[in-house]
Amino acid sequence: MSKKRKVIEEVKIPWYRKVKKSTWIMTAIIVAMVLAAAGIIIYAHVDAYSKINYDKVVELGKYKELKGTLDVKEITKKEVQAEIDQRVKDAAETKTIKKGKVKDGDTIIIDYEGRIDGVKFDGGSAEKQKLEIGSGTMIPGFEKSLIGKKIGETCTINVTFPKDYQAENLAGKDAEFEVTIRSKKEKITYKYDNKFIRKTSKYYKKSSYEKAVKEELEKEARETAESELEETLWSKVLEKSKIKKYPKGLVKDEIEAVKIQYDRMAEQYGTSPAQMGITEEQYKAAAKESVKEKLILHAIAEKEGIKVTRKDKQDFYDEILENSDMTEEEFEKATEMSVKDWVKANHYETQPLRDKVLDFVRENGKIKEK
Repeated sequence: MSKKRKVIEEVKIPWYRKVKKSTWIMTAIIVAMVLAAAGIIIYAHVDAYSKINYDKVVELGKYKELKGTLDVKEITKKEVQAEIDQRVKDAAETKTIKKGKVKDGDTIIIDYEGRIDGVKFDGGSAEKQKLEIGSGTMIPGFEKSLIGKKIGETCTINVTFPKDYQAENLAGKDAEFEVTIRSKKEKITYKYDNKFIRKTSKYYKKSSYEKAVKEELEKEARETAESELEETLWSKVLEKSKIKKYPKGLVKDEIEAVKIQYDRMAEQYGTSPAQMGITEEQYKAAAKESVKEKLILHAIAEKEGIKVTRKDKQDFYDEILENSDMTEEEFEKATEMSVKDWVKANHYETQPLRDKVLDFVRENGKIKEK
């Protein structure tokens, strides 16, 4: 069976929309946390769909022997090198330095205390403040005065607040700052050589490393092509199938689910669905489109005897953990629920079934590969 398809549903966006591999899980986790596990509505009525007589409500079109092309992108040397360059860039580390002198462009950690006429003033003191020299974060002259000073020393610098300074009680006044330079942050970058390869991978030389990188990109390209092919075939299935009768209860429930989603999304931006121009007709149209797709999916699964096993579910849970790059404990801490409960709370229970149905459609299609 091919890799799991990525599904995140949004209003007026097909529930089978594709999301870049390895990002959909983390995106969904973040959205779920922000929207209190109810902003994403996918298969919210699994039990209701399982009780439907599909012969009465769905007229399935052709879903076998559909024609399609598996267009796998060829990976070039240039793309391999671009991937390696990005990996080298991402491998850069930040090191804390407690010796040397401050240079322009350095990021330093300082404590400071300011006085005017010997008296401290509000907002003039801080501890462990990060400051990039040359950023213009501080008042004119402050950062420049620290260039050449030794890390670890305490120095006194004199500056003048601009005449148009926002705090009128400080505007145009001379100030004295006592500054302690605790340390500086230095970015350690790597060169693309055998040392980098050995440090960041299991390989020892460029030839084997570059071959492995190319194989990874080729694998990803094939997975992307398979996913795109399956979505194209699925679009044809939807186009060729019809709904004889929409179950009123499902449409009504779906409309409410869509409204909840819009309400929560609007709330995050301090607005309302009405202010966004969303009408009742748009709610209904989005709900009917979603119900149609779900009915067709379940009808095919029932007709072909496609079922989800416990192993399928466990594989799905494992993939969520793998793509989120978390252990079960880390995932539970981040989401405040287990993977299984998270899937249920966000209505992803039917994702494994969708994967198997799309696999079936592709495997029973007439596919040409470029």
